[in-house]
Amino acid sequence: MPRMYRLLALAGVTAEVVAVLLMWLSADDALAVWQEGALLFTAVVFHSASSYYLARMFWHSLPRRYKLPPRRSLGLLFAFLWILPVFGALGVLWSITRALKRPRTRSAKNVKIIILPELPFSPPVIFPVPPYSQGALRQIVHFAERSLKRLKAVMATRHMAPREAMEIWSKATRDPIDDVRLLAYAMKDDHEKRLTDRVLALTEALPQFPPRAQNACRKTIAALCWELVYHKLVQGAVRQHWLKNARTQMEVVLTSSSITPRDAPSASASAPAGTASEASLTSPKHGMSEASSLSGRADPDSWLLYGRILLESGEAALARKAFVNAEIHGAHQQQLLPWFAEIAFRERKFSEAKRCLSALARVGEKGRELALVRAWWNK
Repeated sequence: MPRMYRLLALAGVTAEVVAVLLMWLSADDALAVWQEGALLFTAVVFHSASSYYLARMFWHSLPRRYKLPPRRSLGLLFAFLWILPVFGALGVLWSITRALKRPRTRSAKNVKIIILPELPFSPPVIFPVPPYSQGALRQIVHFAERSLKRLKAVMATRHMAPREAMEIWSKATRDPIDDVRLLAYAMKDDHEKRLTDRVLALTEALPQFPPRAQNACRKTIAALCWELVYHKLVQGAVRQHWLKNARTQMEVVLTSSSITPRDAPSASASAPAGTASEASLTSPKHGMSEASSLSGRADPDSWLLYGRILLESGEAALARKAFVNAEIHGAHQQQLLPWFAEIAFRERKFSEAKRCLSALARVGEKGRELALVRAWWNK
């Protein structure tokens, strides 16, 4: 094999030298035109032969993985050598043959260095859902200095119920970083869109419900409208529109339940906010079955939500009557005392507010102004 390399190299170099000499002789001005053409043609023939022999030599010296297919690899080498006389052979020798025989360089980025942990070692637990509570995420959004940490806290609310994540979104919308604000606004807008689409779907399907299920469907529509207002997803004229829609639906529900107009002042109420959150995610077909089950519920829930909508509309006197009707129809007194205290505080009846707060034994607090009432009472 080395002898064959030497023969090919000797033949190629000899032919290339002859081609160079012929090219030099063709440059003489004393030669005729046909002589000059014959010399040039002969030089090209010798150069082609030299390129072929050198290409064969270089092809034999290539690694095996670069030799196949033979015709293509040999043709590529021949083209390099034929296009670049003399310099092509040097280029192929140093740039191709030698480089391909060297081992491939490995990138340092593909190497991951892992430091062995000290024993005893226990791997961290990876939860499928982030084990964050509402309070922890709220504290992160309020007090975390790194914007990336606040952004991750807002993203973690995707696994929470919207009514629980609403407070975190509201705080994040006032964040100084644009990314945090935009993400919070996007989540609130998405929740608003789902509620609105659900209201429109139920409103369009309302005539198709059987008569016994229409009241339950109206309660669900009022609940969704109330959730839009209660969580401050809508404001201004849109807020008044959804409040009016909720009152209209509940007025039909209460009047059709054999409740006199005297007991039912201009009404509008919605089902509990938690029920609204679940109903907003159901399909219209599922909403029909859910509406049928709601029709058998007692009236106190309807009266309670009706009073909350009236209180949100600023009609404290009518809200008091609605809460009284809820108590008459079976609502527990502890469930109504926070609202009576808030109404009394708005009407500046402080003695009544004291009496309601003194009788209140519930741990949880409801109402937007009940905290203000308690702060006034504790002075």
